[in-house]
Amino acid sequence: MQNLILAAGLGMRSKGKKLLLPYKGTTIVAHAVEQSLMAGLKTVLVTGFRAEQVAQAVAHLACSQLQIVHNEHYRKGQGSSTICGASYLSHESPFFISLADMPLIESRHYLYLMEQAVEPVARPSYHGRLGHPVLLDPSFLAIIKSQKSSFTMRELLQKYPVQAIEVADEAYITDIDTLDAYHRLVESSQSYGQPPHHPEA
Repeated sequence: MQNLILAAGLGMRSKGKKLLLPYKGTTIVAHAVEQSLMAGLKTVLVTGFRAEQVAQAVAHLACSQLQIVHNEHYRKGQGSSTICGASYLSHESPFFISLADMPLIESRHYLYLMEQAVEPVARPSYHGRLGHPVLLDPSFLAIIKSQKSSFTMRELLQKYPVQAIEVADEAYITDIDTLDAYHRLVESSQSYGQPPHHPEA
């Protein structure tokens, strides 16, 4: 199983800082990579904006299961980074597409989705709201690589049946787009300790 982690965006709403902010003794982006590796996933991290700093932030996690690739065209949007990363994935195995700015996602969240998925496209659904990571059949690699760089996965997946895996954990829909959101996350962690554990995640 594989995981494509998108970490190339400008992050304008957080002044470009969010992936490098401290979280649980490391950084937001390193936490994302660490949890992916802990789930046993071959992990491809796509960098773009502040690529050298992002790569440095995850350097301590270097291993045969981690590959860092740079999308030179990251300013064209997330679609271009998805295409870039897809080129480094194996056609032999299903793969996740995940976002580096979702710090509540842990290895158990990946494992739960892997256990529940039975369709070529599967993603978590929290109270009717679809979240990430998305789990895809390897046949989607060719489809993704055939898209224009301006494409979005949301538009692409609208053309296919999607297995919505019901979850009761907000981790699957919680991203950190702004510095305010980050500060709320840190305050919540300090006040309540670990996020609540739900049996299905």
